[in-house]
Amino acid sequence: MPDLIVETDLGHDPDDLFALCYLAAAGAHIRAITVVPGDPDQLAVARLFARAVGADIPVGASHLTGRKPSSGGVHHRLLDRFGAPRAVAPDGPGDDVVAAALDRHRDAELFVIGPCTSTARYLARSDARVPRRVTMQGGFLGYHLHAPVVRLPEFEGKEWAPTFNLNGDRKGASVLLAAPVADRRFVGKNVCHTLLYDTAVHATMPPPPSDNPAAELFRLAMDLYLADHPTKKWHDPTAAVCHLHPEIGVWVRGRVTKLGGGWGTVPDPTGDHILADIDRGALWDCFRTWT
Repeated sequence: MPDLIVETDLGHDPDDLFALCYLAAAGAHIRAITVVPGDPDQLAVARLFARAVGADIPVGASHLTGRKPSSGGVHHRLLDRFGAPRAVAPDGPGDDVVAAALDRHRDAELFVIGPCTSTARYLARSDARVPRRVTMQGGFLGYHLHAPVVRLPEFEGKEWAPTFNLNGDRKGASVLLAAPVADRRFVGKNVCHTLLYDTAVHATMPPPPSDNPAAELFRLAMDLYLADHPTKKWHDPTAAVCHLHPEIGVWVRGRVTKLGGGWGTVPDPTGDHILADIDRGALWDCFRTWT
C-alpha cells in the first residue's frame, strides 16, 4: 500500500471523511493531510481522524488566518462524541506540510479531494519533487467519448460540466495539470453521480474488525449520516478506491480542459487517465473487505 499525501476540503461534505477512512482501513499510509481552506473545525476533524486511527499525521492549511467555523452535522457530532475540540490550529501552511512529507517519504503519492491549492503551491516551487502518481476527484468525460453502462439524463449531449474541486482553484488546477506527473488520474461526476451509498448498501457491510479503527470510524460516521439522510453520492470514496485499485475502472486517455462554465476532456492518447466507467460490484467489494 502506498504512502499518501491527501489534500481535502474535509468538513464541508462528509464524503471526504469516508474516503480517508477507507484509505486508512485498506492499509494506505496517510503521511500528511492538507485542508482547504483550513477552517478551525475542518482542522479539528482532521486531527480527530488521525487520533481515531492512531496515526501521527501532520495537518496543514491553505489559509492560515481569518477563518471561521464552517462545518457541522456529522463532523461536529463526531467531535463531541470523542470529546475533541471544535477548533484547532494547523501544523503550518499546506505546501510546507506537503514538502516535509515528501522529504520524509520520497515515493509518496498525491490524492486530491478538494481544490488543489496547497498541492499547486508546492508544485510551483523551484525545488518541488513531482510525485509519480496523482489522483484527483474532479473533471468530466462526456458520453460522446465513452458510453458507460449507467447514463444520466442530465449529462446527455454535454461535453463539459461544472466540477467543484477544479473550479475551486482554477490557477492551482492549471499548475497541477501542467506538472510532469507520470500517472495522473481524474475521477469525475460522469461516473460518481451514478454511485449512491444508501441504507441498502450499508446493510451489506460486515462489522468492522476490532483491530481496524479506521473501519470502525467509517461505520460510526455512516450510521450518524444515514440517520438523517437516505443516500450519499459517492464522489471522494470512489476516487479513493480508484487510486488504490485503478484496475476496476475503465479509463480514457485525454486532457482535462476548461470548457464553457466547467471542465471537459479532449482526447489525447498520451494524456492523463480519465475515468469513463467502473466495475460497480468490485467497488462495493473494496468497502466490504476493508483491507
